[in-house]
Amino acid sequence: MKICILTPRFPFPENGGDVLRINHIARYLKAQGHTLLLVSLSDVRTPNIEEAAMLYDKVFFTPRSHTLSLVNGLLYMMRGKPIQCGYYDSKTYQAQLKEVVQHEHPDLFISHLLRMVPYLEELGVEKQSIVEMTDALSKTYALSAGAKGGWIKKKVYAIEKNLIREYEQRVIRTFPKVVLVSKDDVDFLKRGADGEHTSLAMHTNGVDCVETPSKTYDENKITYIGNMRTLQNQDAVIFFAQEILPLIKKKRPLVKFHVVGAEPPQNIQALASDDIVVTGFVDDLEATIQDSCLAVAPVRVAAGIQNKVLVAMGCGLPVVMTSLISRAIPELEDGVNCYIRDDAPSIADRCLLLMNNKDIRDTIGLEGYHMVKENYSWSEKLKGYERI
Repeated sequence: MKICILTPRFPFPENGGDVLRINHIARYLKAQGHTLLLVSLSDVRTPNIEEAAMLYDKVFFTPRSHTLSLVNGLLYMMRGKPIQCGYYDSKTYQAQLKEVVQHEHPDLFISHLLRMVPYLEELGVEKQSIVEMTDALSKTYALSAGAKGGWIKKKVYAIEKNLIREYEQRVIRTFPKVVLVSKDDVDFLKRGADGEHTSLAMHTNGVDCVETPSKTYDENKITYIGNMRTLQNQDAVIFFAQEILPLIKKKRPLVKFHVVGAEPPQNIQALASDDIVVTGFVDDLEATIQDSCLAVAPVRVAAGIQNKVLVAMGCGLPVVMTSLISRAIPELEDGVNCYIRDDAPSIADRCLLLMNNKDIRDTIGLEGYHMVKENYSWSEKLKGYERI
């Protein structure tokens, strides 16, 4: 089968959970013997075509104008349409996609994220398409009101949540398969729907575990993993840096908090100090985090399953996380393979326990590693993805 995959940004380098997911979907489909066409927007004029061509059979891209994106986003908002769909609206891309379809005659289309769906509607190929929605965005945006950092984004999200809610429901009614990564998000969209919507499907994220977790680590190193351009990651990092880290420093004055993730904005870069390391994008994530004592995920604004948790556990790190994101991974057990806490003093207390007790740290880390290895292989989680 020939499958055409539409992406809003070029999926290389793999510097975020969104591109990691679509590329793993592509790897799964390629392993099933399918031919893959990538038709992508790109934030740069010369993306890494060579790397993409190692995975996708044919690669097409259209550079995106940031100025035009802002204008189109504003126009869509004024017309009562989702801002993000306007932000990724490109007549040049639309023309290129039509040309690819005319020459290649794909059997199946996959829209990576909701923002690419208008292109499929324009082509009239809804019944041949899978919408890789990933997360219930209306849920995330509703939770963003109390987040720290990025006040402009918070204002945009407040407007967008209502626009996107209507569009999510329309897509559920129109397309034969709409994929999300967590049961919580599937249930959330079902609650807002009229009648039965059999299009909703769940294919959770997977992870590539390290062969053997490292037995040596820096007992004063705490790590956060996440693409820093998103409001939920900014909020979590600021929450930890301002409210949790000072509590830990009282007992462990040598502690260092490492923020590992691409595109840290100014408010995150400003946190950098003797105690906080802001790395930006790293070429080898596993090598960067493997010597950490633990990973934290104090996320308070989220939807879906958090790759940061799976990646850290796949490296053998114990993770202290909030209950909001723990619900997306049913195999998690507080005190067995992770720690689940919500308030700053409790999160600090669990971090200190792991830093001060090697046996507990190693046991929690190993239990988490085995849980992920047994339950979250990509091939298992994506089984049957292409079926509609």
